[in-house]
Amino acid sequence: MPIETKRYMILLEGNEYPIIMPNIYSTEKFEKEFTYSGSDLGATYTPENYNVPEGSYSTDPYNGAVRVSEMKQMVKTLHDNQISVIMDVVYNHVYNASDFCVNQIVPGYFSRVDADGKYSNGSDCGNDTASERSMVRKYIVDSVKYWADEYHIDGFRFDLVGLIDTETINEVVTEVHKTHPDVIFYGEGWTMDTAVTKDGYKMTTQPNSTDVPGFAFFSDTLRDALKGHVFYTTRKGYVSGAADLADTVKGCFLGQADDWCTTPSQSINYASCHDNMTLLDRITKSTPGASKEDHIRMNNLSAAIYMTAQGIPFLQAGEEMLRAKIDASGDFVENSYNSPDSVNSIKWDTLEDEAYQNVYNYYKGLIAFRKAHAALRLTNAADVHANITSVDGLDENVLAFRINGGVNGETSDGIFVIFNPNKAETSVALPDGAWDVCVNADHAGTGALTTVADSVSVEPISAMVLVKKK
Repeated sequence: MPIETKRYMILLEGNEYPIIMPNIYSTEKFEKEFTYSGSDLGATYTPENYNVPEGSYSTDPYNGAVRVSEMKQMVKTLHDNQISVIMDVVYNHVYNASDFCVNQIVPGYFSRVDADGKYSNGSDCGNDTASERSMVRKYIVDSVKYWADEYHIDGFRFDLVGLIDTETINEVVTEVHKTHPDVIFYGEGWTMDTAVTKDGYKMTTQPNSTDVPGFAFFSDTLRDALKGHVFYTTRKGYVSGAADLADTVKGCFLGQADDWCTTPSQSINYASCHDNMTLLDRITKSTPGASKEDHIRMNNLSAAIYMTAQGIPFLQAGEEMLRAKIDASGDFVENSYNSPDSVNSIKWDTLEDEAYQNVYNYYKGLIAFRKAHAALRLTNAADVHANITSVDGLDENVLAFRINGGVNGETSDGIFVIFNPNKAETSVALPDGAWDVCVNADHAGTGALTTVADSVSVEPISAMVLVKKK
């Protein structure tokens, strides 16, 4: 038996909307079936109850109190173990626009509708959220604040934030930072076609990064430069031998990706994430004739670049142990949302293999080195420009950078970084003084592997990072 409803007209932002209100005294339970008419992607990514913890992992998903308490216990336990929690939030669309609760109450208000009366579909999930409308904006701001206040979430990763307007994102950042100043915000700033319902609004895209200074963006510029364009999986990248990407990598290393990023604090630097192929799979697909040893060198060179670049490093879980996603037929799985655990699980037993263990330790060493050297974590373009110099006169495709000591609390007298993607060894002249090699083709960390002066030879397909000896 359906719940009884009443129909009203309300005035919102100068327009009248019909609203359908349920009889709140009705206690009749009912079930509702519907068929989603959007894309397959939308059917698997199903934001519906934005402020309710997912029940799949709860011991009693049918008891809301259990969902809430267990979610809070999980966050607290992670915090007790010095692990921060970032939540992936998907405010850009809903599972089914026609059935979404707000659109049921105020038809057509929560979602964007185009000139033909159809739901805008920039998300490719059947609908786009009309964040530019005041009450939708309030809902999003209140929702993010709720997760920060009640669950102590440390950061928010916005899915397809290019469909959310800049005013909404700025209000989210401002309001959350009033009580949680250390919460971080970043997301996918791709430029997408969406039918905005009000004039004068910009979307939170990479080209509009200066309009949202407290928000960072995934740098697909660096991602595609390192391993090859994400949509052309046989195309090589800088680490796998492409000859025309050194300048792009150079700009990204300086925190100035293409023409969209003006400050390193807004660049999320990465080579792989949950989308598309893993780093190793992508490298292997584009270089089928290369040896496993060279594939590992390409993987580690990618990591060394984004771990030492100005900006915010990000890596996919398992990349540090050469994670692969391969199905039973031996094919690489690019979109594994509906794949079994045999594809998606992290293969911890690979660490019993010396080659995998070495990669794992290499990543640990890169992370330790970055944490130990504040000059790798500059927060504005002026400091980068004043303290990092790109070295000229090197072999083709080889990059090198001299980083000043003392800046931003850096305790060393200087850092020198070299990237050699070529299949041949390269020689690079060093600035005056003695230099400790902390990162080379096989090892990474904060201690000196060897000490050199005048010049240094860098192995094929590898990075070298040196610290000036005091």
